[in-house]
Amino acid sequence: MSHIPGPECADCLRRLALDTLDRCGLDGAARARLQTQGEAILAQGLEQAWPPAIIANRFLALVRRYRPTKDPMAAKKAADLAAARRAVRELGPVPDTLEARVRAAIIGNSLDHFLVARPEEFWGRGLDFGLGIDHLARAASYLVPGAGIVILADNTGEQCFDRLLVEHLLGRGCRVTYVVKSRPVQNDLTLEDLRAHGEDYGLGRVVGSGTAQVGLDPEAIPGPLARRLQQADLVVAKGMGHYETLRRTAGLDGGGPSPWPLLFLFLAKCRPVARSLGVELGAAVAALAP
Repeated sequence: MSHIPGPECADCLRRLALDTLDRCGLDGAARARLQTQGEAILAQGLEQAWPPAIIANRFLALVRRYRPTKDPMAAKKAADLAAARRAVRELGPVPDTLEARVRAAIIGNSLDHFLVARPEEFWGRGLDFGLGIDHLARAASYLVPGAGIVILADNTGEQCFDRLLVEHLLGRGCRVTYVVKSRPVQNDLTLEDLRAHGEDYGLGRVVGSGTAQVGLDPEAIPGPLARRLQQADLVVAKGMGHYETLRRTAGLDGGGPSPWPLLFLFLAKCRPVARSLGVELGAAVAALAP
C-alpha cells in the first residue's frame, strides 16, 4: 500500500514553493500569480496521487518561465559544498569496503535544504550506524569487473561523499557514469556546479541528465540518458526524489518489474517515505530493486 503522497506532503510542498518564490526576487503581482497557480498544481497532484517530487517539478517548471536562467539556490549550494568538504576531511580515512563507502554516500544525503536544517548532526555520527534496509550483499553481485554502473546524483555537496563510493567501484574494475542535472533545480548538483567549483574529478565519467527536474520522471527520460540506464548493469539512485519518482518503475508500489537493477541510497527524511518502506524516520536505506 502506498504512503506517498502522505498527509504531511501538502505543507512540505507549500514550504518549498514559498522558499523558491522568496529566492526569485519576483514582483508582487508575479509572485501572487505563481502562488495561486502553485496551489492549483498542488491540489491536482494530491488528488491524482502524483509523487511529491513530480508535483514540485510542475511548480518549478512554472517558475522557470519567469526566471529561466537564474539559479536562486547558488549561494546556498556554495555554502553546502564548503560544509561537505569540511565534513569529508573530518570523517578521515574510510575503509575501502562497499559497506563503508555506501554509508559515506548515504550520510552525504543529509544535504537536503528543505528537510534537514543541520546536516552536521548526521555527519557527526560518522559511519557507525545501521541500515534500515540493507540489500548491499545482493547489490555486490552486480559489481564485477567491467560492469557499467550509473549513479544518479542528488544534492550539491553530496559528490564529496559519493567520490568515496566511486573510488571503491573503480577499484573493483567497474565503469562508472555519474549523472548530474543539466540545469538548476532546487539545490541539486549540476554540471555547472561541478565545473565552477573544480569538483569534476574522481567521479568516473560525468554527464548531464538532460533535465532540470527533481528525481527522474520515468515518463520523461531524455533519449541519451534512457539508453545509458538501459545499458547499465546497475543504476544507483541517490536521494528521496529519485525514490519518489522511480519507486513504481522499480516495482516497489505495484509497478515493475524494474527495467534495470536499481539501488536506492538515501536517508528517509520524511514520514511518508519512511512509512512507505516500513523504516524509522531518519533511517539509512540501501534498497535494491528488483
